[in-house]
Amino acid sequence: MKMPLSPTQRLLIVFAIMSGFLLFMAIDHEHRRNSGTEVVLDMEPVDPRSLFRGHYVRIRTSIHQLEPHALQGENDFTRGQTIYVSVAIQENGNWEPVAITHKQPGADTIFIKGIVKSTYTSQVFSETPRPDNLQINVQYNIESYFADEVSAKRLEAQVRDHKMRLILSVGGDGRAIIKGIEIDGQRQLDTLW
Repeated sequence: MKMPLSPTQRLLIVFAIMSGFLLFMAIDHEHRRNSGTEVVLDMEPVDPRSLFRGHYVRIRTSIHQLEPHALQGENDFTRGQTIYVSVAIQENGNWEPVAITHKQPGADTIFIKGIVKSTYTSQVFSETPRPDNLQINVQYNIESYFADEVSAKRLEAQVRDHKMRLILSVGGDGRAIIKGIEIDGQRQLDTLW
């Protein structure tokens, strides 16, 4: 006859399962961070006085606000839709968006998957949206960079009057993970271990 599990044994089993799941998530995240294609994007200037709030920096790059008329692909996006933003290195060495689509691009294209946050026309008084003035705001879950208190204070001191770039690791599925930041060419990469 089987003995029923005690409440302590049940709690230990639940704890072991939850711990295993969290460990799997951490290992998967680190693997994605180290195995993806590295894409480095210029960060838009941010007011350094309000840069760090609660030990994180708000991030805006050239892929966050898109102008479909300046890119290849489609321009009929609405809020909440999945968007695939193809990026490529330009002659100046910077990664920039080059195309946007509803469908995942082929394996030979480096792309970042996002969600359309909003669309609007750049002319407030335009009665009907025109393709040449449409703007698309996109969210990728890379909009915040977290740091511990000591690192945040150090970064805040460095950020004033310096060029900042965001270093991403982009997987084959288009999912982007922040790998680190670059300040005036000095790379600061994150690791879990």
